[in-house]
Amino acid sequence: MKLVTPEQMRRIDREAIERIGIPGVVLMENAAFQVSMKAAEILGQRNGRRVLVAAGAGNNGGDAFAVARHLLSMGYSVSLYMLCPTESLRGDAAINANILENMGFTMELLKPENLDRFAESCREADLIIDGLFGTGLNRNIEGIALEAVYIINRYSNCTLSIDIPSGVDGLTGRICGGCVRADYTVTFFLPKLGMVQYPAAACLGELTVADIGIPYALADNLKTCELTDSAMVSEILPPRPEDGHKGTFGRVLIIAGSYAMPGAAVLCAQSAYRTGSGLVRLAVPKEIVPILAARVTEAVYAPLESRDGHIACTDNTVLQELLDNSDAVLVGPGLSCNEDTCELVRKVIELCRKPLVLDADALNAIAPDTEILSRLKCEAVITPHPAEMARLMGADTAGVQSDRIGAAKSFAEEYGITVVLKGAGTVIAGPDGKISINPTGNSGMATAGSGDVLAGMVVSLLGQDVQPYEAAVAAAYIHGLAGDQAAADKGACSMTASDISERIGAELMAIQGY
Repeated sequence: MKLVTPEQMRRIDREAIERIGIPGVVLMENAAFQVSMKAAEILGQRNGRRVLVAAGAGNNGGDAFAVARHLLSMGYSVSLYMLCPTESLRGDAAINANILENMGFTMELLKPENLDRFAESCREADLIIDGLFGTGLNRNIEGIALEAVYIINRYSNCTLSIDIPSGVDGLTGRICGGCVRADYTVTFFLPKLGMVQYPAAACLGELTVADIGIPYALADNLKTCELTDSAMVSEILPPRPEDGHKGTFGRVLIIAGSYAMPGAAVLCAQSAYRTGSGLVRLAVPKEIVPILAARVTEAVYAPLESRDGHIACTDNTVLQELLDNSDAVLVGPGLSCNEDTCELVRKVIELCRKPLVLDADALNAIAPDTEILSRLKCEAVITPHPAEMARLMGADTAGVQSDRIGAAKSFAEEYGITVVLKGAGTVIAGPDGKISINPTGNSGMATAGSGDVLAGMVVSLLGQDVQPYEAAVAAAYIHGLAGDQAAADKGACSMTASDISERIGAELMAIQGY
């Protein structure tokens, strides 16, 4: 599903009004009707009749005025508080506020002296309709508006936000000083980019995307982000010909593991096999081969020279042969941080001609000098978590998290690679500017080894001739689905990375309709 920025949505609105000829007040009426229908559905489920509407000064407030009118005509008991007097309103918002006044409906201006009454009204309402701020908000709310948000959150029995919870930045998902924590949100035309990014994504409740009469063709030529869905992933997944053999389904090389972290190699290999790889070769320190062979009996092993339990490969001929005899390569998980690892990663980057995944300690190895990525002779995917992304960019983690899309996009375009910025709402950025946001997954996946499972899935799809960006999109989505099923089976606090890996096959079957 496409995601639009607030600015893109403004342009679409303007084109619908000015070029197509749909009056703005008609679009507002359509939006209000959709919200009213959702409100009636919620009230029916709660056996409620009392509604409080909180209206702002812009078009979001205009929607709220129109919603109040619809609910009044449907027989609900409605009270309305607004942030500014009606004489200050402009355009379509003023039209809808004036209609209410002409109906004899009393609207109350929010002021410090009536906040106690507002709080009591919130407490008594079966449903609060939040129409204080819309998707274009990009400044911190303060004063009486912020007080109103706090009161709604404290006293509401149930809240429905119009378009977006008030206080959410519709572009970045940032909380602008404070925000309404909605139980339901009705947005219009297409979801906004900030809605699927955290922390805002946790404040939307159940999201409904409503059609308000804007032709969807107006978004056809926009460069938009995508919210990954199962239909998209189904188209990405490679076919499985009946007469295929293990070479058909890809030979992947995984350079991973150390004496202290053998499990990383295990998880990568298992997840690669479960994602469809025909053959997985594990290049690991020679002394841990017996440990791994007991866990991954299907793998082919390439024991490498080691020092202090980690790979210390100095033979370029051996490494080149391993790389050349693979269809895709993963390097990094569990290697440990030391100069030998740095040298190994540098050699892989310089010698590899096959699609390459750089994860974990490979990213730590290149962080001091990311210019080494300019020496890549192959397509590459990196899979950093926010702290690793910060180190790669020479930034801080908070800065990366404040604009996850911007961080991933800029790094992907600068180095011509695909970036998978992990975390809640994983961002996948391609070198050509494509962006996808992954909606699957849960907090239980914040567990050791979860990233190794994802890296193994990505390299598996690369080995099956899936393009890097598409491989990353599909792997992140299925990884999240498997994590969601693991959480359902084991509980989010009790699941492990192995639980995720074990459920990959079931999710692949579900997506492919088996």
